[in-house]
Amino acid sequence: MAPPNDGFESSILRAEPGARSVRALLPSLDIAARSMLESQAIAGTVASVVADRALDHHWQGLFQYAAIRVGQAQGAKLLEQLETEAGDAPREELEQPPGPPARLYKRMRSLIAITPAAPLPADSSQFWPPADDKLAHGIVGLRKAFPPSAAELAELRFARGLRDVEVAHVLDLELAEVERGVAEAIALSAKLLGRRPKSRDNTPEGALLEAFALDPRTARPPRRARRRPVLVEGALIAGRYEIEAPLGAGAFADVYRARDRDVTDHVVALKILRRRSSDATSVHAALRELQLIASVFHPSVVQLKDHGWHEGHLWFVMPLYRGETLSTRLKRGPLTRRQAREIFEPLAEALATMHRVGVRHQDVKPENVFLANLDLDVDEHEEAGVPKRVLPVLLDLGVAAKDAELVLAGTPAYFAPEVAARFAGASDPPPVGPKADVFSLALTLCHALDEGPREHVAAGAVDAFVAFRAAHAPKVPRQRNLRDLKPYFERWLAFSPDFRPSAEGFLRELSALTRPEEKAARRWGIMRWALPSMIALSVLVFGVIFLFSREASVQRREAEVARERAQEARQRAETIYADLTVEEARRRQLEENVEQLEKEYKNSQMTREQLALRLAESEAEMAVVNEREKALTDKLRKQTEEAHDLRELNAKTNGELAQSKARSDELNGELERQRARRSEAEASINQLRDQLKRETEELERTRARVTELDDRVTTMRKALQVPQAERPNKHGLTPEL
Repeated sequence: MAPPNDGFESSILRAEPGARSVRALLPSLDIAARSMLESQAIAGTVASVVADRALDHHWQGLFQYAAIRVGQAQGAKLLEQLETEAGDAPREELEQPPGPPARLYKRMRSLIAITPAAPLPADSSQFWPPADDKLAHGIVGLRKAFPPSAAELAELRFARGLRDVEVAHVLDLELAEVERGVAEAIALSAKLLGRRPKSRDNTPEGALLEAFALDPRTARPPRRARRRPVLVEGALIAGRYEIEAPLGAGAFADVYRARDRDVTDHVVALKILRRRSSDATSVHAALRELQLIASVFHPSVVQLKDHGWHEGHLWFVMPLYRGETLSTRLKRGPLTRRQAREIFEPLAEALATMHRVGVRHQDVKPENVFLANLDLDVDEHEEAGVPKRVLPVLLDLGVAAKDAELVLAGTPAYFAPEVAARFAGASDPPPVGPKADVFSLALTLCHALDEGPREHVAAGAVDAFVAFRAAHAPKVPRQRNLRDLKPYFERWLAFSPDFRPSAEGFLRELSALTRPEEKAARRWGIMRWALPSMIALSVLVFGVIFLFSREASVQRREAEVARERAQEARQRAETIYADLTVEEARRRQLEENVEQLEKEYKNSQMTREQLALRLAESEAEMAVVNEREKALTDKLRKQTEEAHDLRELNAKTNGELAQSKARSDELNGELERQRARRSEAEASINQLRDQLKRETEELERTRARVTELDDRVTTMRKALQVPQAERPNKHGLTPEL
């Protein structure tokens, strides 16, 4: 969509009791132009400025009205012709009822009548495309359902924002016929699209507005001719400031680039009022903006350097900043959250400073935020034209007001609901205070972050947009990367000013912009030192566990060898014990034999020699047995001592093995804990890698989109033939009027 402020400028309204009665004759923005002159006490210029403002406000609508019937090229020519005729015609003629808008459209209709027709088909792609596909199809059918005369009546009433009495004047109809035609158009819209179509306000009237709106991205009206400048190049103001070039022109003042002759190589912005001040009242009114600028001191509020009078015109000097407006910057893409915080925190602080001294800015918007470049040179490694340091400055206090004043102003696209309610003539509107500035600054921030569709002034119907804003707060950002800011934007853009923070509160809450980035940075910082520490600790733990495991393995092997040796000793001892038992049995057998022989000696008739022989044999055999028994006994004793030593070694080994096992269990537990920690760390690392991958992919997509847009801009610049008078000024951007 086109920028939401395309096709209309700032307006002012004095909230006086009589304003609502005037509304019966003029639309809200024409009332604004009239009351602006009253608030600044400029006599004798009401008719002129009201007519000029009416042409400004309906510029886009008049162009679309002509383009639908004769094509865009012819429509642009007719609009330029209408501007010339309106400038030459007596302004009082345009002021006659029913007012300037009706007379401008009637004259445009007469110009269309003598121009070859080239009407747009109902299904032309030049019409504004609704966001809902079903509604888009239904709106094409709605346009086809209207006969030409009824379509023109519906377009003037709903898309161009004219009142019934104005439509009757343009079409030369009776008021009753217009009222009947309006009712029939609403009924037809409700029949084809339902009572609650998916239009911007879910009403048949809103669908009719969208049905006759052209797409502002492709249907752009020509620029208005520049007003005659007050000063010429080379003029010398106060014997000090030499005019070098015009920088901007408005209905009440012009801004020039001027060289300060008293300071070498010093260039300033000089603003001079177009109207002369001929009496004390007009002098006081002229000094109004000067006094408001002087009452506020903050680096992000445009500062007053000098002032004076030149042939009855008040002039004052301000710094000439190098850089660009926020509006120009956003054409290259949305701000990052870090950039937005760096820009909007000083702006919020500036608003808080203004509010503390009782001043409302009343026209905060991207065009009135200047991004001053504080760097004298741009680093060769940086992208050309991108400064390292930027000072955001609030421009244009021409419509600012003291809290005690009832003057309202602003750009409709950035109206707070309470301001829009007063412009729309709502009954019992909320009071307007400093929180209206907070709303406008928050909406500017929303547009700076969110590249999605914005609220659109369809078909240039400014009055319809103001009425819509008076009843609806703007939508908060819905992009995935801005979801965490939704509760903040709901507060900052609340419909009721009672639920919005002050400028100081808004300043404090802007820290939410970078909170996710700061959390990620803290988390990454922790991981940067925690991950190496965890890896080193894991290596240390694994090393200790390996050493203890190896030591436990050696001890288990030694214990197994000791058990094998003990088993062998036990088996040898059992063998010796068995042999000893056999020898003991033989000894007892021999003893029994000796006893038997003694008994036989007593009982037999053996000779002494036989007995001695048998006894000698038995004693010899007995001696052999004793020797063998003694040897076995010694061998058994040694085996017993060796078995005892082995049992002690086995007991010692078993104790050490139990200790090693307990230590191993403890180390295994620590290993499991370390493994769990490692798993958690790996999970965190994987999450960070996934997040980095997603952000990298998003960055690549953004870079591709930027590259594509740069290519398109380059192609358009080569193809577009721009007249010399409309090319950007070589001296850069300056404060807007």
